Amino acid sequence: MNLTTLEYFVQVATEGSLTKAADKLFISQPTLSRHMKNLEAELNTQLFVRQSHSLKLTENGITFLKATTKVIQDVDALKHFFDQHQTASNPTHYLNVGYLENFRLEKMYAVLDQISHENNIQFSLFPDTPTNLSKGLSSGKYDLIYSLRPYTTDNVLFKSTDFLENHLQIALPINHPLATKPQLSFSDLKNETFILLDRDKSPIIVDNVLSQGIKNGYNLKANYYVKNLSQGLSMTALGNGLAFLYSAMNDGQLEKQYRIKIKDLTDNFGNQNIVIAMKRSVDNALIGSIFEKIIDTKKNR
Repeated sequence: MNLTTLEYFVQVATEGSLTKAADKLFISQPTLSRHMKNLEAELNTQLFVRQSHSLKLTENGITFLKATTKVIQDVDALKHFFDQHQTASNPTHYLNVGYLENFRLEKMYAVLDQISHENNIQFSLFPDTPTNLSKGLSSGKYDLIYSLRPYTTDNVLFKSTDFLENHLQIALPINHPLATKPQLSFSDLKNETFILLDRDKSPIIVDNVLSQGIKNGYNLKANYYVKNLSQGLSMTALGNGLAFLYSAMNDGQLEKQYRIKIKDLTDNFGNQNIVIAMKRSVDNALIGSIFEKIIDTKKNR
């Protein structure tokens, strides 16, 4: 085990994809894959759940990511231990950022990268569920989070602002009768069966979807409950039901990748945007400063 492999691991965990991580690291995917397999063998544990188009951390992987991030931070500090330019007035600061799994957050990476270079900040990124992001921000596990608006609005302890537009969509088998319509509403879905995300992953969203069905005079029939987006879309492609997703998950390639059709839903679900949030009362003034810088940087991009 060496520092390079640990840095590779953090990049793969952050991207959730060997392909994307390899591109960022400027190495080949087979080389990166070999590093990850060797690391798992050395630790004698599985760090990733390998899915058809993505990677997800196991519980051991999440624990190891936290420990690895601290090691990398400590090593970075040691590199500057005798640096004449690294004075007490300009130290490196470390902030932990939680973000949503399965979402396209290129803007987040771009903004954090810019702020990191301009302000001598090192961000450690952790993928998590909306529920856990809120808990982590409350407990101090995370300094900042990127989450869904419904999970932050009602918490008076949080300060948040919209970061990325986001709305609900529905995925259908490619030859489904409704696939020819430009957009859909819940009233169109009365006779359909659905694939839903496990409620513990995103309870507010699942409850919102179920309530929309009731408002339209029916109870949603769920054939399957899944752990992640990839599993849900794969089952939709096989004709097992319709799956909900968010527009911010859709990179424009999902229809081709899974051989499905994706339609916007016209029903009013309220604000479902992705927000950046912090605790209103924090001892570290730097967090508030970086929060405002992120907002300003995003506006100017």
